[in-house]
Amino acid sequence: MVETYTLNPNLTKTAAVTEWLQQRIDWQIYLPNQRVPSVRKLAKLLDISSFTVVQAYEQLVATNVLIAKPSSGYYVNKQVIAIPLNNNEKMIAKYPVIDTRWLVQQVFSDIPHHCSPGVGTLPRDWVRNDKMEWAIRQVTQQADSFIYDYGDVRGYLLLRQQLVQHLSTQGMQTSTDNVITTAGVSQAVTMTAQLLTQAGDTVLVDGPGWYWLSSCLQQQGLNVIAIERDHEGPNIEQMQKLFAAHHPKLYLTNSVLHNPTSYNLHPARAHQVINLIHEYDAYIFEDDLYAAFVPNNQTLRYASLDQFERVFYATGFSKSMSSGWRVGMLVSPDKFVDDMLRIKTLSNLNTPEFGERVIHRLWTHGEYRRQIKKVQQYIYEAHEKLREALPKIGLVYPENTQAGLFVWVDTGQDTGQLALDAYKEGWLVAPGQLFYPDARASTHLRLNVSTTSDEFLAWLGRYLDH
Repeated sequence: MVETYTLNPNLTKTAAVTEWLQQRIDWQIYLPNQRVPSVRKLAKLLDISSFTVVQAYEQLVATNVLIAKPSSGYYVNKQVIAIPLNNNEKMIAKYPVIDTRWLVQQVFSDIPHHCSPGVGTLPRDWVRNDKMEWAIRQVTQQADSFIYDYGDVRGYLLLRQQLVQHLSTQGMQTSTDNVITTAGVSQAVTMTAQLLTQAGDTVLVDGPGWYWLSSCLQQQGLNVIAIERDHEGPNIEQMQKLFAAHHPKLYLTNSVLHNPTSYNLHPARAHQVINLIHEYDAYIFEDDLYAAFVPNNQTLRYASLDQFERVFYATGFSKSMSSGWRVGMLVSPDKFVDDMLRIKTLSNLNTPEFGERVIHRLWTHGEYRRQIKKVQQYIYEAHEKLREALPKIGLVYPENTQAGLFVWVDTGQDTGQLALDAYKEGWLVAPGQLFYPDARASTHLRLNVSTTSDEFLAWLGRYLDH
């Protein structure tokens, strides 16, 4: 969760504090039997009086959301249930506080893609594969031979072999024993963090960086610090200082077609990062989810320099093939493979082999390669369109942007407020504050090149002129 300490301005302060805490209980940031912030601490965080916090806490005690323990504090009731919204609260919900939880909810809403320049996926027509139903039928015909067994905890062997062969063409050498299938890159993140860290540890991410990543790590009780990221990679001086001060065990990044900037990694910067990783006995989690959209597939990764000694490498198919199958793949350093398998087994025993077999069928079929080339061309054309369109509304297409899904645009205005105003008029945008773990104010927007319509750009131009 990218935490925000902004209260709802449409409520009284006491009601706003009550809503703020109730939301975080509903979102399971504060779990049953867990202590919530002390009165003094929450008053300081929200910049309000302790008296207001006490009033809010007592109201939540009266409605059985919290339990007050003398000389200890306030705790979430172990039998707490979500409180239904009354009519006034339903009206307030139309004007939400913009944070990660809100944006993730909207991703699964019915807001159409052409009104959603803030989403993180391609339009269905771009990724639709005519061979999907064929692949499903092919796998279904073989279902009786595997569907009733747990299968290999590492995942479907032929899919893992395909990844090993694919990585070899990019200069990354590994074996099928080091490859573990996951429920998307998201599960690979949580498994790696669980392996290397414990609550209270510091981890490093890019700033700006993937909003879900920071939120996930914070929810695990980790101290998440952002390293400033430019078109060459992370700020190496800042990174060295953070390693010296905090000794983090893990740096999580996506080096190719970076989310949200669509920057790649410069070789000199990559070597500097690898040197720091070795010097401070740390590891890199490299998210290569956008690998399919790199035209020549020869872009530098940390894993190609390190050869999986201190790099956990993850990729998946949710952007290029099918979000619904939730098939990801994690390459682990040798010494951690057994621990990773234990974590996977204890978390969900295994990942569904049916989906992995379907993905393998599609990946090894010529139609997929032809489709990806088509998508790459669509993305390139969308970038060229934005390169021409942005200056017409007074914005700059950022230099060094590669042909990825996103453009990181500086609007010159607070995009948190812009996002709220856009939402009121039917647009879903992704403001810059979401892409920093401390939810700092930002003038940037992440625009999805495939869903940023002419109509939205016209609206944005009018908005910025006011």
